Amino acid sequence: MPILMGMSGDKYKNGDTERRQYTRVPFHAEILMQSGNEEWTCNLLDISLNGMLVEPPGNIKINPNNPCAVALFLSDDVIINARARIKHTSDDRWGLQYINIDVDSLQHLRHLLESKLKDADLLDRELSQLGQI
Repeated sequence: MPILMGMSGDKYKNGDTERRQYTRVPFHAEILMQSGNEEWTCNLLDISLNGMLVEPPGNIKINPNNPCAVALFLSDDVIINARARIKHTSDDRWGLQYINIDVDSLQHLRHLLESKLKDADLLDRELSQLGQI
């Protein structure tokens, strides 16, 4: 059974030049990923309003053009669910960009980031940027 049902990054250009538009915060946890009939866990390294940086298992072969379902379990009843695409890969890490995230998951994500950043104004500006994409 899929971990996500009907859900409605990093910005890299010119090689290694990074143009980050969303504040990332370190957050170490395991996420569950699913693509097609395969499901696996990855180590979450950091997270933002636009995506995640993860360390996948070494044995995973994935088509980066196929969207993935991701789930971050913050507690038994608090889960951040999203559909994401692999935006970039490097050094055994994947940069994931959210394609779709439901309202409840976005609210959980916002609370998580607020607790780490302590800057609600910054998150409000970034959330308004998301609405303009």
